[in-house]
Amino acid sequence: MEREILLSLNSLRGVGPRTIRTMYDKFGSFREALKNRTELLKLLGPKRTQAVLQASAEEGERELEEAKRMGIRIKTFLDEDFPSKLQTFSNLPVVIYYKGDLSILDGKTVAVVGTRYPSEDAKTLAYNISKELARRGVVVVSGGAYGIDTHAHRGALESGRTAVVLGSGFAYTYPKENRGLFSNVVEKGGVILSEFPLKTKPLQGNFPARNRVISALSDVVVVVQAPAKSGALITASWALDQGKDVWVVPFSPLDRRAYGSNKLLYDGAKPLYDLDIFMEEVIGALPLPMASPKPVDLNELEAFLLQTLREPLHIDEIAYRTGLNPTRLYSTLLNLQMKGLIQELPGKIYRAL
Repeated sequence: MEREILLSLNSLRGVGPRTIRTMYDKFGSFREALKNRTELLKLLGPKRTQAVLQASAEEGERELEEAKRMGIRIKTFLDEDFPSKLQTFSNLPVVIYYKGDLSILDGKTVAVVGTRYPSEDAKTLAYNISKELARRGVVVVSGGAYGIDTHAHRGALESGRTAVVLGSGFAYTYPKENRGLFSNVVEKGGVILSEFPLKTKPLQGNFPARNRVISALSDVVVVVQAPAKSGALITASWALDQGKDVWVVPFSPLDRRAYGSNKLLYDGAKPLYDLDIFMEEVIGALPLPMASPKPVDLNELEAFLLQTLREPLHIDEIAYRTGLNPTRLYSTLLNLQMKGLIQELPGKIYRAL
């Protein structure tokens, strides 16, 4: 009965997680809360009381049956194995719908987020950063959207597991073009989750709420590229409110797609300019798992830069010899570091390995 009432409460307009937790803390039971209208009125006020009194166990039962039919599992904050990272703040979800292995969120997690319309360098960096994190056993969390999110999930799947946080219910997974990707996430041991009831459409207002969940489930947030108005900035803001580190990949100030993320750097976010430094601080330089050597694919620019670094060179000398602008140079150096082909030495000196 409690579970059914909770699912019904979670579906009501104007009734959020904080209200639901307040009710349960006061009465110790949703069933008891709905019986005590006078006390509810004192606790919640007339408007919220009117809203919560619309909850019914029958509606919750229908939601449970539909979830079972769709192959969706449900956890609530009343369950002992509800994700501990969602129990830290009162505004976090009280119900989670999911497919896959929810327990992976108990380990080390890093969010990789950014714009839906990234540059080619940003796509490559999101993919490679996520691939490297997953290779070291970190679960990459993102929102399943176009752009940076998609490349982050794909990169993580190349070597490990990832978590997708939806901004809709499972009956309307968004974007529909990523449904194949989402299936792959589950098949490879990851998880897809949502706080929204099954038939919630991907409305614009859902995504800022979704972003607070991405942040809450992550130990660290990485913003790869974000314009002045971007959901990634909301995720970063939630992370800062939750006391978490935010790392940002620097880009040229001439690229308006990076205006918001560059401003995060100005405001004090940590610059992700060196992969080894990032990995050491975020996951303690955990040893990489042993793997059979594989040939490394290089594009023309990476091959040229690798050839240039046969001798150790300062960053200024590299820029002079190659004629590359700072954005292109740093992104290519970072990609070569991720592929284990070059090393940064003290004093901004780079060399091929």
